[in-house]
Amino acid sequence: MLLNPYQKIIKDDVEIQAGDMNTSLKFVQLTGGIELKDKRVLDVGCNLGMMCHLARQQGAIATGIDINRDYIDQAKDIFPDIGFICRRAEDISGNYDIIIASALLHYVRDLDEVLNAFARCSKQVICDVWLNDSPEPIFTLSHRDIYIPSRTAFLNIAGKYFKNIKEGVEALSPDSSRRYVFHLSEPTPRPAEAILIYGEGDTGKTTLAQTYFDHIHLMTDNIFGSWRYENRSMMLSVKWFSNLARGNYRQEYIDYFINLLREWLKPCVNRDIVVEGYDLMFGDFRSGVIKLLDGWRITEIERK
Repeated sequence: MLLNPYQKIIKDDVEIQAGDMNTSLKFVQLTGGIELKDKRVLDVGCNLGMMCHLARQQGAIATGIDINRDYIDQAKDIFPDIGFICRRAEDISGNYDIIIASALLHYVRDLDEVLNAFARCSKQVICDVWLNDSPEPIFTLSHRDIYIPSRTAFLNIAGKYFKNIKEGVEALSPDSSRRYVFHLSEPTPRPAEAILIYGEGDTGKTTLAQTYFDHIHLMTDNIFGSWRYENRSMMLSVKWFSNLARGNYRQEYIDYFINLLREWLKPCVNRDIVVEGYDLMFGDFRSGVIKLLDGWRITEIERK
């Protein structure tokens, strides 16, 4: 038996749950004018996962999180081909093109903390927010123990973390509450963290890097493989490797490495990353990466 009657859930043209809210119509309201194809979408407060399903139907790579473990377990049963994680909105991290926060932001205890996390992890936030009628920048506590911001209060906080705030239509609501659609984009740039993990082979670099599973993760071995394929025509002779060991190709590789890393990092404003690999144990590689990441908070870890 499904635990939450809020979302209307339809899968393969079969209505699984009637729901108090027409989730498909609400999804259209929220995402109007937004291209989802090939976008990484995170639905925060995903409930039983219907909006993830709708995003995926439009070609998005969708993931859902919710604080309620029972909802997550049931979402996995209903949509087993979508990833769902039990997590608080305040604790999200990672790299997403779009965050969907439907009927969520008026429930959180610390709106500032949540929008800060959203701006760190996403280029755009699509949300609907229940607003009180006060002209003052205040929150009111409803009879349902929900913190309802005024429009001014919401805009003041959202404006700290997003440069572009666009208000849309009045959103569908399951009750008499007045909810409004907002699109937040252009997150304010702030120093992100780069974790550089380097050392000899078989010292656990990749295992350590994977403990930062919500960071973007780059293995320098992959860059080396690309460079070797593009520039050395896969000439894997003993002579070739001997020349590489003597440093004959090192500057060529450093230039390739830095240029590729620069291109790769362009869309990563505000994103935390892990760069790991053997190459970083060499000072000239490491210093080049640190120079490229000027303005980021950098943590260096050497594995021996």
